[in-house]
Amino acid sequence: MIKGRCLCGQVKYEITGEMGPISHCHCPSCQKAHASAFSSVAAVQLADLKFTAGEALLKFYESSPGKKRYFCSNCGSQIYAKREGQNHYIFRMGTIDGDPGTRPTQHIFTRYRAAWYNIDDDIPEYSEWATPAQQHRSSSPEYEQLCSIMKITLNLAARRAASTSLLLLEVNADEQQSLATEITHEIKGTIRASDLIEPLGNGRFAVLLPYTDARAALILAERIRKSVKTVAHPAAISIGAATLAPDQLNEINLRENIDLLINMAEKACQSSNKSGGEKAIHFDS
Repeated sequence: MIKGRCLCGQVKYEITGEMGPISHCHCPSCQKAHASAFSSVAAVQLADLKFTAGEALLKFYESSPGKKRYFCSNCGSQIYAKREGQNHYIFRMGTIDGDPGTRPTQHIFTRYRAAWYNIDDDIPEYSEWATPAQQHRSSSPEYEQLCSIMKITLNLAARRAASTSLLLLEVNADEQQSLATEITHEIKGTIRASDLIEPLGNGRFAVLLPYTDARAALILAERIRKSVKTVAHPAAISIGAATLAPDQLNEINLRENIDLLINMAEKACQSSNKSGGEKAIHFDS
Protein backbone atom coordinates (compact mmCIF):
# COMPACT_ATOMS: atom_id res chain seq x y z
CA MET A 1 0.00 0.00 0.00
CA ILE A 2 1.19 3.51 -0.85
CA LYS A 3 0.59 6.34 1.61
CA GLY A 4 1.02 10.09 1.39
CA ARG A 5 0.04 13.46 2.78
CA CYS A 6 0.08 17.15 2.01
CA LEU A 7 2.59 19.66 3.43
CA CYS A 8 0.51 20.54 6.51
CA GLY A 9 -0.42 16.89 7.06
CA GLN A 10 -4.16 17.46 7.24
CA VAL A 11 -4.88 15.69 3.92
CA LYS A 12 -3.85 12.03 4.03
CA TYR A 13 -4.49 9.21 1.58
CA GLU A 14 -3.80 5.58 0.72
CA ILE A 15 -3.36 3.99 -2.72
CA THR A 16 -4.13 0.27 -2.79
CA GLY A 17 -3.30 -0.60 -6.41
CA GLU A 18 -0.18 -0.12 -8.51
CA MET A 19 0.63 3.31 -9.87
CA GLY A 20 1.41 3.77 -13.55
CA PRO A 21 4.81 4.88 -14.89
CA ILE A 22 5.92 8.37 -13.90
CA SER A 23 5.92 11.20 -16.45
CA HIS A 24 7.73 14.50 -16.00
CA CYS A 25 5.37 17.10 -17.49
CA HIS A 26 6.93 20.40 -18.62
CA CYS A 27 3.70 22.09 -19.76
CA PRO A 28 3.20 25.74 -18.67
CA SER A 29 0.25 24.84 -16.43
CA CYS A 30 2.31 22.33 -14.45
CA GLN A 31 5.21 24.78 -14.18
CA LYS A 32 2.96 27.50 -12.77
CA ALA A 33 0.90 25.21 -10.51
CA HIS A 34 3.98 23.61 -8.94
CA ALA A 35 6.35 26.62 -9.16
CA SER A 36 8.89 24.25 -10.66
CA ALA A 37 10.51 23.21 -13.94
CA PHE A 38 8.08 20.29 -14.29
CA SER A 39 5.55 18.16 -12.44
CA SER A 40 6.09 14.43 -11.82
CA VAL A 41 2.83 12.52 -12.24
CA ALA A 42 1.51 8.96 -12.52
CA ALA A 43 -1.88 7.39 -13.15
CA VAL A 44 -3.90 6.01 -10.23
CA GLN A 45 -7.15 4.15 -10.89
CA LEU A 46 -10.24 5.79 -9.37
CA ALA A 47 -11.05 2.79 -7.18
CA ASP A 48 -7.50 2.61 -5.79
CA LEU A 49 -7.46 5.99 -4.00
CA LYS A 50 -8.86 6.44 -0.49
CA PHE A 51 -8.59 9.58 1.65
CA THR A 52 -8.02 8.78 5.33
CA ALA A 53 -8.13 12.41 6.49
CA GLY A 54 -8.85 15.92 5.24
CA GLU A 55 -10.75 15.15 2.02
CA ALA A 56 -13.08 18.08 2.79
CA LEU A 57 -10.07 20.42 2.58
CA LEU A 58 -9.55 19.65 -1.10
CA LYS A 59 -10.30 22.50 -3.48
CA PHE A 60 -9.82 22.57 -7.23
CA TYR A 61 -8.81 24.93 -10.01
CA GLU A 62 -10.03 24.19 -13.54
CA SER A 63 -6.83 24.91 -15.48
CA SER A 64 -8.37 23.92 -18.82
CA PRO A 65 -11.92 22.93 -19.83
CA GLY A 66 -12.76 19.63 -18.13
CA LYS A 67 -9.47 19.34 -16.21
CA LYS A 68 -9.52 20.11 -12.48
CA ARG A 69 -6.39 20.34 -10.33
CA TYR A 70 -7.07 19.39 -6.69
CA PHE A 71 -4.99 20.79 -3.83
CA CYS A 72 -5.07 21.20 -0.06
CA SER A 73 -6.81 24.51 0.66
CA ASN A 74 -4.78 24.94 3.86
CA CYS A 75 -1.17 24.49 2.67
CA GLY A 76 -1.55 24.50 -1.13
CA SER A 77 -0.02 21.07 -1.81
CA GLN A 78 -1.07 19.71 -5.21
CA ILE A 79 -2.60 16.23 -4.76
CA TYR A 80 -4.03 15.13 -8.13
CA ALA A 81 -5.75 16.26 -11.31
CA LYS A 82 -8.80 14.72 -12.97
CA ARG A 83 -10.22 15.09 -16.46
CA GLU A 84 -13.92 14.60 -17.20
CA GLY A 85 -14.62 11.05 -18.38
CA GLN A 86 -11.18 9.77 -17.36
CA ASN A 87 -11.01 6.50 -15.39
CA HIS A 88 -7.92 7.53 -13.43
CA TYR A 89 -6.40 10.34 -11.43
CA ILE A 90 -3.29 12.20 -12.60
CA PHE A 91 -1.49 11.87 -9.30
CA ARG A 92 1.24 14.24 -8.08
CA MET A 93 4.24 12.23 -6.90
CA GLY A 94 5.64 14.85 -4.51
CA THR A 95 3.17 14.13 -1.69
CA ILE A 96 3.91 10.38 -1.54
CA ASP A 97 5.72 9.02 1.52
CA GLY A 98 8.37 6.38 0.77
CA ASP A 99 9.02 4.47 -2.46
CA PRO A 100 5.91 4.10 -4.67
CA GLY A 101 7.53 1.28 -6.67
CA THR A 102 7.30 3.06 -10.02
CA ARG A 103 9.91 5.08 -11.90
CA PRO A 104 10.05 7.90 -14.51
CA THR A 105 9.70 6.76 -18.12
CA GLN A 106 9.35 10.00 -20.09
CA HIS A 107 9.53 13.79 -20.24
CA ILE A 108 6.50 15.30 -22.01
CA PHE A 109 5.78 18.78 -23.40
CA THR A 110 9.51 19.50 -23.49
CA ARG A 111 8.98 22.26 -26.04
CA TYR A 112 8.01 24.32 -22.99
CA ARG A 113 11.10 23.28 -21.03
CA ALA A 114 12.24 26.01 -18.64
CA ALA A 115 15.18 27.89 -20.15
CA TRP A 116 17.11 27.55 -16.90
CA TYR A 117 16.69 23.75 -16.66
CA ASN A 118 18.69 21.11 -18.55
CA ILE A 119 17.43 17.53 -18.89
CA ASP A 120 20.38 15.30 -17.96
CA ASP A 121 18.81 11.83 -17.76
CA ASP A 122 18.42 9.29 -20.55
CA ILE A 123 14.66 8.68 -20.50
CA PRO A 124 12.67 9.57 -23.66
CA GLU A 125 11.66 13.18 -24.29
CA TYR A 126 8.61 14.25 -26.29
CA SER A 127 7.78 17.78 -27.42
CA GLU A 128 4.11 17.14 -26.55
CA TRP A 129 2.28 13.84 -25.91
CA ALA A 130 4.11 10.70 -26.97
CA THR A 131 2.49 9.16 -30.06
CA PRO A 132 1.76 5.39 -30.09
CA ALA A 133 4.73 4.92 -32.43
CA GLN A 134 7.01 6.83 -30.05
CA GLN A 135 5.76 4.80 -27.11
CA HIS A 136 6.53 1.61 -29.03
CA ARG A 137 10.03 2.84 -29.79
CA SER A 138 10.71 3.75 -26.18
CA SER A 139 9.86 0.17 -25.09
CA SER A 140 11.87 -1.52 -27.86
CA PRO A 141 15.46 -2.60 -26.99
CA GLU A 142 16.44 -2.26 -30.66
CA TYR A 143 15.17 1.31 -30.89
CA GLU A 144 16.73 2.08 -27.51
CA GLN A 145 20.11 1.01 -28.89
CA LEU A 146 19.54 3.11 -32.03
CA CYS A 147 18.66 6.17 -29.93
CA SER A 148 21.83 5.74 -27.87
CA ILE A 149 23.95 5.68 -31.03
CA MET A 150 22.07 8.67 -32.47
CA LYS A 151 22.58 10.70 -29.31
CA ILE A 152 26.38 10.35 -29.58
CA THR A 153 26.37 11.04 -33.33
CA LEU A 154 24.09 14.08 -33.15
CA ASN A 155 26.05 15.51 -30.24
CA LEU A 156 29.22 15.43 -32.37
CA ALA A 157 27.33 16.81 -35.38
CA ALA A 158 26.03 19.74 -33.33
CA ARG A 159 29.54 20.59 -32.16
CA ARG A 160 31.03 20.33 -35.64
CA ALA A 161 28.11 22.00 -37.45
CA ALA A 162 27.61 18.95 -39.70
CA SER A 163 24.53 17.37 -41.28
CA THR A 164 23.38 13.91 -40.16
CA SER A 165 21.09 11.57 -42.09
CA LEU A 166 19.11 8.48 -41.20
CA LEU A 167 17.84 5.70 -43.47
CA LEU A 168 15.02 3.37 -42.45
CA LEU A 169 14.77 0.25 -44.58
CA GLU A 170 11.86 -2.18 -44.61
CA VAL A 171 11.86 -5.54 -46.39
CA ASN A 172 8.39 -6.84 -47.18
CA ALA A 173 9.13 -10.56 -47.43
CA ASP A 174 7.59 -13.66 -45.85
CA GLU A 175 11.04 -15.02 -45.01
CA GLN A 176 12.40 -11.74 -43.63
CA GLN A 177 13.80 -13.40 -40.48
CA SER A 178 15.91 -15.90 -42.42
CA LEU A 179 17.12 -13.10 -44.70
CA ALA A 180 18.14 -10.77 -41.87
CA THR A 181 21.77 -11.90 -41.78
CA GLU A 182 22.17 -11.69 -45.57
CA ILE A 183 20.53 -8.28 -45.70
CA THR A 184 22.75 -6.97 -42.90
CA HIS A 185 25.80 -8.28 -44.79
CA GLU A 186 24.67 -6.56 -48.01
CA ILE A 187 24.11 -3.24 -46.24
CA LYS A 188 27.49 -3.42 -44.51
CA GLY A 189 29.13 -4.08 -47.86
CA THR A 190 27.51 -0.97 -49.34
CA ILE A 191 27.89 1.66 -46.64
CA ARG A 192 31.01 3.54 -45.59
CA ALA A 193 33.20 2.72 -42.59
CA SER A 194 31.80 5.70 -40.67
CA ASP A 195 28.16 4.65 -41.20
CA LEU A 196 26.29 2.59 -38.60
CA ILE A 197 23.67 -0.12 -39.13
CA GLU A 198 21.15 -1.21 -36.50
CA PRO A 199 18.71 -4.12 -37.18
CA LEU A 200 15.29 -3.24 -35.69
CA GLY A 201 13.51 -6.56 -36.17
CA ASN A 202 10.50 -7.49 -38.32
CA GLY A 203 12.39 -6.83 -41.54
CA ARG A 204 13.41 -3.29 -40.55
CA PHE A 205 16.89 -1.79 -40.47
CA ALA A 206 18.26 1.64 -39.57
CA VAL A 207 21.39 3.10 -41.14
CA LEU A 208 22.85 6.20 -39.51
CA LEU A 209 24.94 8.40 -41.80
CA PRO A 210 27.18 10.88 -39.92
CA TYR A 211 28.32 14.02 -41.77
CA THR A 212 25.95 13.29 -44.67
CA ASP A 213 23.62 15.78 -46.36
CA ALA A 214 20.28 15.00 -48.01
CA ARG A 215 21.66 14.55 -51.53
CA ALA A 216 24.39 12.11 -50.48
CA ALA A 217 21.94 10.24 -48.22
CA LEU A 218 19.50 9.63 -51.07
CA ILE A 219 22.28 8.41 -53.38
CA LEU A 220 23.48 5.95 -50.73
CA ALA A 221 19.90 4.88 -49.95
CA GLU A 222 19.25 3.95 -53.57
CA ARG A 223 22.55 2.08 -53.71
CA ILE A 224 21.54 0.08 -50.62
CA ARG A 225 18.08 -0.64 -52.04
CA LYS A 226 19.55 -2.11 -55.21
CA SER A 227 22.09 -4.15 -53.26
CA VAL A 228 19.52 -5.61 -50.85
CA LYS A 229 17.24 -6.38 -53.79
CA THR A 230 19.78 -8.95 -55.00
CA VAL A 231 19.23 -11.14 -51.91
CA ALA A 232 15.59 -10.29 -51.14
CA HIS A 233 14.09 -10.48 -54.65
CA PRO A 234 11.17 -10.36 -55.39
CA ALA A 235 10.34 -8.59 -52.11
CA ALA A 236 9.71 -4.85 -52.11
CA ILE A 237 12.49 -2.85 -50.46
CA SER A 238 11.20 0.41 -48.98
CA ILE A 239 13.74 3.00 -47.85
CA GLY A 240 13.02 6.36 -46.27
CA ALA A 241 15.73 8.96 -45.77
CA ALA A 242 15.78 12.05 -43.57
CA THR A 243 18.39 14.68 -42.77
CA LEU A 244 19.02 17.20 -40.03
CA ALA A 245 21.06 20.20 -41.11
CA PRO A 246 23.43 21.88 -38.63
CA ASP A 247 20.99 24.71 -37.90
CA GLN A 248 18.32 22.16 -36.88
CA LEU A 249 20.47 20.53 -34.20
CA ASN A 250 19.99 21.46 -30.56
CA GLU A 251 22.83 20.20 -28.39
CA ILE A 252 20.83 20.87 -25.21
CA ASN A 253 17.76 18.90 -26.30
CA LEU A 254 19.10 16.08 -28.46
CA ARG A 255 16.16 13.79 -27.68
CA GLU A 256 13.85 16.02 -29.70
CA ASN A 257 16.32 15.86 -32.59
CA ILE A 258 16.37 12.06 -32.36
CA ASP A 259 12.57 11.81 -32.40
CA LEU A 260 12.31 14.31 -35.26
CA LEU A 261 14.86 12.47 -37.42
CA ILE A 262 13.25 9.07 -36.79
CA ASN A 263 9.74 10.42 -37.45
CA MET A 264 10.82 12.02 -40.74
CA ALA A 265 12.57 8.83 -41.86
CA GLU A 266 9.48 6.79 -40.88
CA LYS A 267 7.22 8.99 -43.01
CA ALA A 268 9.61 8.80 -45.95
CA CYS A 269 9.74 5.01 -45.59
CA GLN A 270 5.94 4.89 -45.65
CA SER A 271 5.97 6.95 -48.86
CA SER A 272 8.50 4.55 -50.37
CA ASN A 273 6.28 1.64 -49.36
CA LYS A 274 3.25 3.24 -51.03
CA SER A 275 5.24 3.54 -54.24
CA GLY A 276 5.79 -0.22 -54.19
CA GLY A 277 9.33 -0.01 -52.88
CA GLU A 278 10.65 0.85 -56.32
CA LYS A 279 12.75 3.76 -55.12
CA ALA A 280 14.22 5.35 -52.01
CA ILE A 281 12.44 8.53 -50.92
CA HIS A 282 13.79 11.45 -48.90
CA PHE A 283 11.47 13.22 -46.46
CA ASP A 284 12.20 16.58 -48.08
CA SER A 285 11.60 15.42 -51.66
